[in-house]
Parts: sequence; structure tokens; C-alpha cells
Amino acid sequence: MRRYNARTKKVQPDDLKDPYMSAIEYKDMDVCRVCRNIYHNKRWVKDNDLFERLMKKPEKVSYTVCPSCRKIETHYFEGIVELKGDFLFEHKDEILNLIKNTEKRADYINPLYRIGDIEIDEKDKTIRLATTSADLAQRIGKNIEKAYEGVLGLSFSDDNKLVRVHWER
Repeated sequence: MRRYNARTKKVQPDDLKDPYMSAIEYKDMDVCRVCRNIYHNKRWVKDNDLFERLMKKPEKVSYTVCPSCRKIETHYFEGIVELKGDFLFEHKDEILNLIKNTEKRADYINPLYRIGDIEIDEKDKTIRLATTSADLAQRIGKNIEKAYEGVLGLSFSDDNKLVRVHWER
């Protein structure tokens, strides 16, 4: 089992929404050893300039693993997207590009919004992907529906921790 260099913190009622956000108390300027995101001013940021400045004195850098990388590592996903249909595979490359661009835009807003797994099943004409946030899964589904029409369905778990997005055309 992996150990993380961080203290655990008391769980607040708001923290129950995302257990990975609440489990560890991060220090300012902690660097994720997997994705190089930096915990700064009480949020995770992607800042290459700041990272380069920190790397000038690597002995002073405190490494950890960010919540998003921990979710991917443990396969804890908050969004499942399933895309189906003949149309999907006729436009597979375009749709995969749209998915990647949606992830890049979301990453700019919050670097913890990521795609963890992508499964392409040529036989069943299905693409399944898992996201670290419900918001990113919804954005992907809505962007595909906006660009290509089709039928979009969203279903949420009882506690709203998981969203399933289904699109077909």
C-alpha cells in the first residue's frame, strides 16, 4: 500500500462530497509527483513557471499525490461516459478529439478534472470512459450532443457522487 507524505485532516460536512479531496491536508507548494500540479493558495494549479522555480531547489520541494491522480490510481471515478452507435465509429477520430479538447478546457478551469480510462470496443461500437469528476463527464456528453445531436441521457446516483452519461446515435 502506498503511503503519502501528508497529514490527515478532520472531516467536515462539506467534505463528504468527495472523499479524496478531504482525506489529506496538503501544504502550500506541495507538488504532485505524478502530474506536476501544485497545491497553492488552497487549490491545485497547473503552473509550469511556478514548477520550474520550485525545481531550482529540488531539496526543498515537498512531494505528494494530488486527489485526481489518487482517484485514477485507485480507479475511483465520479463520471462514467458511454457512447454508442454506428455514427460514433464513422466519426470516431473527430469525437475522440472533441473529448480530448473538452478535457483540456476543463483542465484549464480545474486541473483535477481528468479522464482516467478510455475503452474502445470496435465489436460493440462503444466507447467508454471514466472521469475524475461528474462535471467533466456531463460536459463531455453535452458537447458531443451539441456537436453531433443524438440522444443524451444523464443519470445520477442517490448521493450525487456518480453520474452516468449515455449518448447514442
